[in-house]
Amino acid sequence: MRTLVVLFLTVPGCLHPVLASLPRLVVVLVFDQMRGDYLQRWSWLWEDGFRRLLTEGAVYTQCFYQHASTVTCSGHATIATGTAPQWHGISGNNLIPSCCRLLVRCTEDTAGQIFSGWLQVPTLGDYLRQHFPESRVVSISHKAQAAILMGGHSPTTVLWLDPAQGGLVSRPEFLQPKWLPEWNRNNTPQRYAGMTWTPALPASLAPPDSVPWEAPFPEGTRSFPHRIPSTDEAFWDGFLLSPYSAEWLFNAAQEAVTQEGLGTDSIPDILWLSISTTDFIGHHFGPDSREIVELYYYCDRLLGNFLRFLDSAVGRSRYLLVLTSDHGVAPIPELLSQHGPGAYPGIDAGRIGTEELTSFLHHRLLRAFGPWSGMAWFTLSPPLLLLHQEQITAAGFSPNTVRDSLYRWLLQYEGLGVVLPSSSLWEDTAGDSSIADTLRLLLHRAFPPQRAGDLLLYPKPFWIFGTEVPATHGTFYDYDRFVPLVFFGASIPASYSSETVSPEDIAPTLAALLHIPVPTATGRPLILMPSH
Repeated sequence: MRTLVVLFLTVPGCLHPVLASLPRLVVVLVFDQMRGDYLQRWSWLWEDGFRRLLTEGAVYTQCFYQHASTVTCSGHATIATGTAPQWHGISGNNLIPSCCRLLVRCTEDTAGQIFSGWLQVPTLGDYLRQHFPESRVVSISHKAQAAILMGGHSPTTVLWLDPAQGGLVSRPEFLQPKWLPEWNRNNTPQRYAGMTWTPALPASLAPPDSVPWEAPFPEGTRSFPHRIPSTDEAFWDGFLLSPYSAEWLFNAAQEAVTQEGLGTDSIPDILWLSISTTDFIGHHFGPDSREIVELYYYCDRLLGNFLRFLDSAVGRSRYLLVLTSDHGVAPIPELLSQHGPGAYPGIDAGRIGTEELTSFLHHRLLRAFGPWSGMAWFTLSPPLLLLHQEQITAAGFSPNTVRDSLYRWLLQYEGLGVVLPSSSLWEDTAGDSSIADTLRLLLHRAFPPQRAGDLLLYPKPFWIFGTEVPATHGTFYDYDRFVPLVFFGASIPASYSSETVSPEDIAPTLAALLHIPVPTATGRPLILMPSH
C-alpha cells in the first residue's frame, strides 16, 4: 500500500507535472446516506465500478464531516462549497433564515417557492463560471434540495425527479434543456411498474432478510422479492425503493453528458450527480439489511457502466470523478437493543418520538404557565427548538424563563444526550465543562451565528429522533459523519490514505486542479501523489 504526500497548491504554477493534464469534466457523484465503512465492509462483493475506484483511485478511508448537521441539505451544500454550515448557511433540511424567526425548508423561500438564496457562499460551479463563463454546470438528483444546492447560484442545468410531472423537471427560472421532454417521454419511470426486484447474492453471503424492524415494501412484504406496484402513489414509493430508480438517474446523467456536450472541449465542465435511492432504502430497511447490500451490489454494476460511458464519451484522462456522500446513518435502534434475527442485544439504543416529545413539553408548559402556553409557544424540529417569543411576551412572561424551564425538562427526557441553550455556542464559555470542546466545535460549525433557535437537543448514541422510518441520521456521532471519499480519473494515481479529511476538502481540491480560487472554502486542497 502506497503512502501519500499532500501538496497545498495556492498558485497555478505549483501544479505537479503528473497533474498537468487538467480534467475537462469533473463529476461529483454523491451516493446519499452511504456510510464511510461500506466500501471496505463489502469490498469482497465488488466486481465492477466500486472495485475499479478502489484499485485505480485515490482512496481516503477516514473522511468525516466536521459539523453536526448530518442531513441532506447541509451535506450537499458542504460538498459543493467546500465550507461548513456556519458559513454557507444551510444548517439543516429546515433552517432559521437571517431575515426572521421561523423555520423554512432549505431550498424554499418564506412563501414556499423554490429558492437557493439561503446558500450564503458560492459553490465550486459558481466560481468556475466566474472564470470560464462558457463552462457548463449540470446538477441532477432524485431530490430537488440536492440538485438545487449542488447547482448553486449560476448553474446551466438543474434537474430532479417530480412524481407529479412523471419525470425530471428543471428549475423554473432556467430554460428547460431542449433534450429533456423527449428523454422524459422515452424514459418514463412508469415502465418499471410491475417489475420485481430479486436478490442477486446467495443468502449465505448476505445479511438476514425480513428483519422485524424494517418497514414493508409498498406491496406489503419485508423480504425479497419486491414487486413495484402499478397504482400511482404506491408505484412511486416502490420505484424509489428499488435499484431501478438509481439506474434511471444514471441513464439521465449519461444523456445530459451527451446532449450538453460535457467535457468535449477545452472549457472545463462540472456534473453534480446525487443518487437518492440509497437514502430511501437506507431509511426504509436500515444499513444492516439485505436490501441495502443488494442495492449497493446493483449500484456496483451501474457505476461500472457509467465509468465505461465516461471513458468512451469523454476519455479516461480527461475526466475526474469524486465519490462521496452527504451523510452516514445510524443502525435501526431496535436491532441493537432487542433480540431477533440479525439483532445485537444489550446496547442502549432507542427512538424519541417527536410528537410524543412535543406533547410532553406542551403539557409541562400548561402546568407551569397556564392554558395560554403549550405548543403555541414553541416549534420543535430536532435538533432545533424555536420559541415564539412574541406570544410568550404578550402573555406576560420572559422568553428566557420559558427557555430555562424547557431546558430543565428536556434534561430529564429519556434518550436525550445533549441539551443546551444555543446562545452558549457564541458566548464566552471559559471554564464551562458541560460539553466537550470537540462537540462544541462540531455544533458551532453547524449553525450560522444566532441561527440555532433557542435550544439544541440531540439523542444519546444509537438513539434516534422519529418513528416514521426505521433508520435515520442527523447527529454528530461518527456513524452519521463518516462518509467515503475517492478521487478517480485524469492523472490521479492509485493510492490509499488513512489521514483524517473532510468533504469540505473536495471543492478546494477540485479548484486547485482546475486552477481557480475558491476564497470562501474552509477545506484544504488535497493533491494525491505517491511517495518516492
